[in-house]
Amino acid sequence: MRTIVRNKNSKSPLSLLRPLIILSAFSFGLNGPFADIGNPPDRYPFYSVSELAPQSLQSHSEESRDENQIQLLHSGIASLQKRIDLIRSAKKRISIEYFIWEKDTAGLLMFHELIKKAKEGVDVRIILDKSITIIEMDEFYAEAVAKYGIDLRHYHRALDPASAQYRTHRKILVVDGHEGITGGRNIGDDYFDLDEVYNFVDRDIYVKGKIAKAMEDSFDAFWNDPIVKKSKVLNTQPGSNRLFRDRRNRDRYRNHRQNALDKQRAEAAEWIESHAEMEEVASQVEKVARPILKSYPIAACPKLTYVTDRPGAHIGEGVRDEYKSDFRIFRKVLFDFIENKTRSDEEFIMASPYFMLNEQWQKSLSHVIGKKGVETSIYTNSLGSTDAFYVAANFYDKIYDWVDFGLKTYVHDSKYDSFYPVYSEDIEETRWGMHDKSQVFNDDSFFVGTYNIDNRSDLYNAEMGIFCEGSSVLAENLKEDIKHRIGKSYQIIGKEKAVDSEGNPADAYGNASDKQITIMKAFTLPARLFKPLM
Repeated sequence: MRTIVRNKNSKSPLSLLRPLIILSAFSFGLNGPFADIGNPPDRYPFYSVSELAPQSLQSHSEESRDENQIQLLHSGIASLQKRIDLIRSAKKRISIEYFIWEKDTAGLLMFHELIKKAKEGVDVRIILDKSITIIEMDEFYAEAVAKYGIDLRHYHRALDPASAQYRTHRKILVVDGHEGITGGRNIGDDYFDLDEVYNFVDRDIYVKGKIAKAMEDSFDAFWNDPIVKKSKVLNTQPGSNRLFRDRRNRDRYRNHRQNALDKQRAEAAEWIESHAEMEEVASQVEKVARPILKSYPIAACPKLTYVTDRPGAHIGEGVRDEYKSDFRIFRKVLFDFIENKTRSDEEFIMASPYFMLNEQWQKSLSHVIGKKGVETSIYTNSLGSTDAFYVAANFYDKIYDWVDFGLKTYVHDSKYDSFYPVYSEDIEETRWGMHDKSQVFNDDSFFVGTYNIDNRSDLYNAEMGIFCEGSSVLAENLKEDIKHRIGKSYQIIGKEKAVDSEGNPADAYGNASDKQITIMKAFTLPARLFKPLM
């Protein structure tokens, strides 16, 4: 298969520090992380509940076959195929929103499918976050896809100090307001088991029915918010300072700037135009993905809740007392589920790539473990598997105390571990991290979405997710898959001590190299300082 791969190993010391630099640059005036969680949400489309009548479930009526349908997408390549299937099925409109869209095979394959639908007259709209640390599909790519009828816009300017902290971390693909996908995956090879260097074990959820319409309507709310704009290519006009008063200087600037813009414009156009080569890639992906996808059950969930944070947050809003109740809708619902749905006789399982507990999270888990007596587990990244050293520094700084408190802690070991079929043996040999954002509250209730257990998801980024209640079949399907992943991981049992699933001694750092350990320890002090912003 033809691949277009960025070198994920070539990270300079500056690139490792960049997230902390960005966090520190715009940290003034932000709302503190330890306030109350706010009032319950009650407004559509940021909060929507769809509940099936008991008789429709018992009779297997048309409603139960068409509403509240759920399919859990555990495999990356199968989840990519499901996206392709949805795009190909679109008749009127496709609405897409992502935090990351990479310039690689998966990114181009998605554009390939979208361009075909746009040529058929389907309305294609895309919102991408414009964070300075991750943006690849910038204004030049927006301009390139516009020629095919795709409207690509950006959420928050990359260097706007008022909004730099407040990103959209949402992941949405909705077709015709009736079917959609959300979950942990962005658009990129590493999310779909296609990267030749580093891949993620992740999870998505497919939904069909009224909840998909709520997802689309929340997309419209973001699309119509002033914070989402068409990014324009900068002009070549020089400034008004003394240097440009001389005509020759002005001409030199215009020529230099125009040449640079022409080069970037040509590179974007050339990359998009190469999408025709993706037809064979799509065929090869389907050969691997289709059997996996067919093995995943589709079932009706008796009660579905869709929740998302509101768009438009910035520093001016963040300092208001009402910020959490007005904008941070998702966290309120999540903590309500943890409080009210966990049970002392059933296990509460969390999966999150990052595990950094602010005061609200500490209170919640202390209550669930200490007072309710709920057996509670977290499955997360080890140092060896993570893509963020500064997060690992905070994790290992505090996790041993939580292990002593009774939190069962499992860390991914950075290996493939034969989770699901992948495209090639070479991909099996790459480094693997975990990127899953799921929680199982009890034997019939769970959540899948975009929310990480950290301050960025809890307080700053716009997040979203799907909560299902009343389906033991779907809850068991999710629990089994997480347990399968946990079975391949290491359990931390004490200070720098871990065991594998058979009780043999294992590396608590997940087989991290000496270099990785050195880098992480160097991050420990700055990571503590910047933890409220992580």
